[in-house]
Amino acid sequence: MIMKKQSYIPLIASICIVVGIAFGYLFINKPQSLSFKKQDKISYVLDLIESEYVDKTDRDSLSDEAITSLLKELDPHSVYMTAEQVKKENESLRGNFDGIGVQFRIVEDSITVVRTIKGGPSEKAGIIAGDRIVKVDGKNLTKNVTNDTVLHYLKGPRNSKVTLSIYRRGVKNLLSFTVIRDKIETKAVDYFGMLNDSVGYIKLNEFSATSHKEVSNALLFLVNSGMKELVFDLRGNGGGYLDQATKIADEFIKKSDLITYTEGRYRGRQDYFATNGGLFENGKIIVLIDETSASASEIVSGCIQDNDRGIILGRRTFGKGLVQEQKDLPDGSAIRLTIARYYTPSGRCIQRPYINGDPEQYYQDFLDRYANMEENADTLKHDDKLKYKTKKGRIVYGGGGIEPDIPLPYSMFKRSEYYSKLVRQGIIFRYCFDYIDKHREEFSQYKEGKQFLNQYSVDANQFSNLINYAEKNGIKRQNISQQETSEIKTLMKAYMAQEIFGDEYFYKIYTSLDKELQKSLEYL
Repeated sequence: MIMKKQSYIPLIASICIVVGIAFGYLFINKPQSLSFKKQDKISYVLDLIESEYVDKTDRDSLSDEAITSLLKELDPHSVYMTAEQVKKENESLRGNFDGIGVQFRIVEDSITVVRTIKGGPSEKAGIIAGDRIVKVDGKNLTKNVTNDTVLHYLKGPRNSKVTLSIYRRGVKNLLSFTVIRDKIETKAVDYFGMLNDSVGYIKLNEFSATSHKEVSNALLFLVNSGMKELVFDLRGNGGGYLDQATKIADEFIKKSDLITYTEGRYRGRQDYFATNGGLFENGKIIVLIDETSASASEIVSGCIQDNDRGIILGRRTFGKGLVQEQKDLPDGSAIRLTIARYYTPSGRCIQRPYINGDPEQYYQDFLDRYANMEENADTLKHDDKLKYKTKKGRIVYGGGGIEPDIPLPYSMFKRSEYYSKLVRQGIIFRYCFDYIDKHREEFSQYKEGKQFLNQYSVDANQFSNLINYAEKNGIKRQNISQQETSEIKTLMKAYMAQEIFGDEYFYKIYTSLDKELQKSLEYL
C-alpha cells in the first residue's frame, strides 16, 4: 500500500528522555518488582514510570509518543497512527462512509447545508440547501464549530438515527428532522467530460478503493462520446492504493509493458505488467502533474513517461518513492512501515532525499520549494548516476520526483496581485456562497445545470458588489485588465454553479479558465 504523505508534530519527550528518567532512578534505588530485558527496553521503562514516577502518567499517551519517536528515526513516511487516525484514513480511501448525506460549509459558526446528496438520507428526510443545522441530538452547535466537530456528530453507524434542529430562512421556529444514517459514496473522480469534439478530460483526486472503477466508467463514456485524445489530470493528487495505480495505468499501455516494480530488503523484486484489453491504449495522452502529485500519481505518470506512451506536462512532482504496509495493533491503532521502494519502468526511484530522524526538515524543504516556485524555475540538479532511458531512448532522471516533459511554471500564468489576493483569500468563493444563500428563490427558476450554463451570466452590478465585498474584507481595490475582469466573472459563475448544481457544473465552466489545462491542448 502506498499512502499519502503524513504531517508530523515535533515531540519534546522522546524515548531518550524516557530512558534517561529510568537511568536516573536506577542509580538511586533498583526496583524490586521489575525485571529488565534488553529486547524489551521500552516496555521496561514504561512499567518503571507507571510504578515509580512521582506524578500520575498516561501510559497509552507515553507509548504513543515513544512509538512515534522511534518511527521518526526511520524515514518520513513510516508513521504511527492512533485508532482514530486509522479510522479516518481508512474512511478516506475506502470510497464511502456512513453519515447523513449532506455537503456543508461552516459560515460564521453556522453549519450551512450546501446541498444534499441525491437519494441520500437527508434528502429523503426533507432537508434542503441553505438549511442551518443548529442542534444535533439536542447538542447546540453554534459556537466554535470545526469540521471535525460536525463530522463527529453527523457520522455514525448505518441505520442509526440522529435528530437535527434546523433553521430555515423565512420559517419562524426551528424545524426538527430525524435522519437515519446510511452508506454515503465518495468520489475519486472530480469530473470527466469532453473538452471538444475529440478531447476527453478526467480529473482524479486520489487513488482510493473505487478509483479504477470510476476511471474505467469515465473512459467508457468518453470513448463512446468520440474521444480520440485524453488529458488525465493528476494535479493535487497525493496518492493512495498501489493496486489502483497499476490498474489505472494498465488502461493506457500495451500488454506486457512494465508499469512499475517494488523491491525491499526483505521483499524480493515484484514486477507489475500491463494486461490485455486496456480501454485507451492507442489515443494520445497528456498527463497533468504538479508539486503535490505524489506516490501513486508518480507511478502512473512515470509509467506513461518511461513507456513513451504520452506527454507529461506541469511541474515536478512531490517525490515519494517509498512503499508502506499497514500493521494493525490490538487497540485499533496501526503502524505504517516502509517495506520497499517502488521504481518506474526505466529503473528510477523518484524518492527525494531525506535525513533519517528529521521528517520536519523533509516537509520544510518541500514548503520552501513551493514558496519559491512563483519566481524560480523548479528543476533538479541532474546527476549522471541517476540517468535512465525511456523505452525509445529518451533521457530521464531519478532522485526527486517526476520531471515533466514540458514544464509549465507558475510564471507562465501569473495574474495581477489583486486578482491573486481575491482567489487566495477565498473572497470570490465566499461572496458567491453568500449571494446564492440569500437568493435561492431567484435561482430556483433554473431547473437543471445546463439551463443555468446557457442562460445565466454575471453582470457588471454583481462584479461591482464583489469588489465592494473584497474592500470590506481588507483588500483595497485596484485597476485590473478587461481580461481579468472577464475571468473573475466566469469564476463567479463557476462557483455559483457549484453551489446550486454541484462540482460537475463547476468544472464545466472552470476548465475554460484553467490555463494549464488549456495550454495542454496545444500539444494535442
